Amino acid sequence: MSLWNKSNNLLIFIFILIIIEAVLLFSNNFESDRQQKSEEARLTNIQQVFDTNPVLAKTFSVYDETDKKEIYSKNGNEILPFASLSKIMTVIIALEKNNLDDTITISKDSLQTNKNYSLFQGEKWDIADLAKFTLISSSNAGARELANNDENFLQEMNQKGKKIGMQNTIFYNSTGLDLDSKKAGSYGKALDANLMAIYAIEKHPEVFSSAIVPSVILKSLSGNIHNIKNTNTITAQISNLLFSKTGLTALAGGNLTVIFKNKANHTIAITLLDSTQDGRFSDMEKLVGIAYNLDYGTEN
Repeated sequence: MSLWNKSNNLLIFIFILIIIEAVLLFSNNFESDRQQKSEEARLTNIQQVFDTNPVLAKTFSVYDETDKKEIYSKNGNEILPFASLSKIMTVIIALEKNNLDDTITISKDSLQTNKNYSLFQGEKWDIADLAKFTLISSSNAGARELANNDENFLQEMNQKGKKIGMQNTIFYNSTGLDLDSKKAGSYGKALDANLMAIYAIEKHPEVFSSAIVPSVILKSLSGNIHNIKNTNTITAQISNLLFSKTGLTALAGGNLTVIFKNKANHTIAITLLDSTQDGRFSDMEKLVGIAYNLDYGTEN
């Protein structure tokens, strides 16, 4: 075979390879584009369903932790009081500054904000059980004691918030209680609260997963028995619930955060802000029903 023919054959071979690569690239791009359009259609579908099911809450965010994206928000740029959702961050910092079995003693100063579930001056708790008590009953005394009158604690709450992506949140106290009739104890976006709750359950499941029970009996190290009910009255109505936390003050209205697994086994976080005391629960049942049942995140 002549050198000329060999060169022609080589060129033909290279040309065929280029064509094959082009066909494969086109095929891959076509499939990728098809999948993207399919997912966009599903996302549009879920957004339309949320749009046609109004709730009382001024703002809410639905975040898919499995896909790492917010799939819906109502008035997503609103920065509103968190109320007792703040206690999620209080517990996070307390757990990360201490060992779970460290002992903490209830002080007189902490008891001045206590309500609903009585702690006792001088009562001893381990950190883990006091954290559970604080989350489930939304105890202001528990939150204050976990903060331990540490002047750096509030700074650490705000620093941690920024670190985990809560760019629009600020904490002024450890309880979330209103400071006065015009200034709340914390402010942030509903999405920020979702990110905070997801961090909490992923990093400290041994404590935060306790917040899904309707009621629980906890015993302090001092031997006192506390039978406490969850401030979230609909824990039993949410399938595959992983976490929940309520919030309620005069300035905040009714707030609620939940995390659950939907039927596609995606981890979904929903936070609603500025509903009513009872409306936050009916709102959340509606939102969870939508996020649980739609085929968002499933394969074709």
